[in-house]
Amino acid sequence: MNQPKEAELGNLKVLRGLYLFLIISLIVMPQYFGVHIGVDLTCTRFAVIFITMYFIMNSKLMTHFYHTIIKCEVVYPLILYLMVAGYTMVFRVDINAFFMVFLEVLTFFYLIYGIRYVVGFRTTWKITIGCAYFLGIYGLTEFVYGKSIFHQFLSTVPNKVTNYYRSGHYRIMGPCGHSLGYGLLLLILVAAACYDMDKKRIYLFQRPLLFLILGINVFLTGSRSALAFFFVEVLVIFLLSSWRDKKITLFYALAAIVALGAVLMVIQKTSIGQYLLGQIASVIDEVFGTTYAANFGIDTQRLEDSTNYRKALPYIFTLDWLNPLVGRGNKFSGAEINGVFIESIDNYYVAQYIKFAYPGLIAYVLYLLVALFVLLRDIVKGDNFAKIILVGLVMYFASLWYVDALQTLKFSYLFLALFYARWLYRKSDMFKSENA
Repeated sequence: MNQPKEAELGNLKVLRGLYLFLIISLIVMPQYFGVHIGVDLTCTRFAVIFITMYFIMNSKLMTHFYHTIIKCEVVYPLILYLMVAGYTMVFRVDINAFFMVFLEVLTFFYLIYGIRYVVGFRTTWKITIGCAYFLGIYGLTEFVYGKSIFHQFLSTVPNKVTNYYRSGHYRIMGPCGHSLGYGLLLLILVAAACYDMDKKRIYLFQRPLLFLILGINVFLTGSRSALAFFFVEVLVIFLLSSWRDKKITLFYALAAIVALGAVLMVIQKTSIGQYLLGQIASVIDEVFGTTYAANFGIDTQRLEDSTNYRKALPYIFTLDWLNPLVGRGNKFSGAEINGVFIESIDNYYVAQYIKFAYPGLIAYVLYLLVALFVLLRDIVKGDNFAKIILVGLVMYFASLWYVDALQTLKFSYLFLALFYARWLYRKSDMFKSENA
């Protein structure tokens, strides 16, 4: 098989196979599938271990990896973040406080190198789109099945994953451990579905079937935050498309709205119709403070409790018994704030403060700011690929104000790694010679 021209090391078949396994398993394989030997060895971790062994046995490759990664500006705030995680591990005697972060960051760096030199960013993009089709169809199947097929047949390591239901309907969760986590992944995949790598074109209906099934998946997660950000994402992608594509989009969108309205009119009295209308109404209620969702059988009291719970989370920053310089790692058992007992942290940034205090939170925000700067640098030059990467990442990280990462950061790293791999290629002598 001919290797992509941008993957100079694509002839290293073993390494290429490891990277293909890493990329595919990272997207579609659940975290609860693997081998438990004191620690959970998932598919992604197996791939990282074997890639590390391959690099160790090839010192030239390791050196090349090092020189590649230091060209990526985000490496520096992430090293700072790792340092904070390291001293947190020492002070809190919590080895996972460091190694969980280390494995995520190492996987990110491996992805940048592997996509750039071993697999190629075009091939990786095609794999990502293929996985999006698979997950979209799987999500529809999972909803009909009524529970997680992945969890039923691939739960091989200890976990607390369970099937979630709302108003009598199953909330799909794909390869993630929670419906909210799957909603985060879908926001990234929707952005990917709307970009044409060959024509460098942003178009909402670039892949209409994929866009449709991913949109339905968003509804079926039962996640208000995912649905709200999906609507925002659709609007942003529409605004970023060309004037010609805007006109085509408006035509098809109008037809789709009429068709959707007709379908909802027909099924509005059915259970699924009430559920879908309730999902839309719950987002409207959250934004405008109304109570329309109750008209469709949605348990609004539970939604209100969830909203109040999230509103109490930022007050964790005011707790005087949390050390502002040394976080608690993974050792947080809960707190009572304004009469609300906080146990699960449905806010990634608050969770970062608890785990790594202000130094860790600041280091990670610096990483986000550097990534933003790097993307904007190319956007100013008119790069549509950087635009679609930014859209996906902004939707993802904005959502994290309302939910924890839920082991989904790897998806954001893959998206940014795709950008960096393409950026490194365009800076290479190979690209310059091809475009001389």
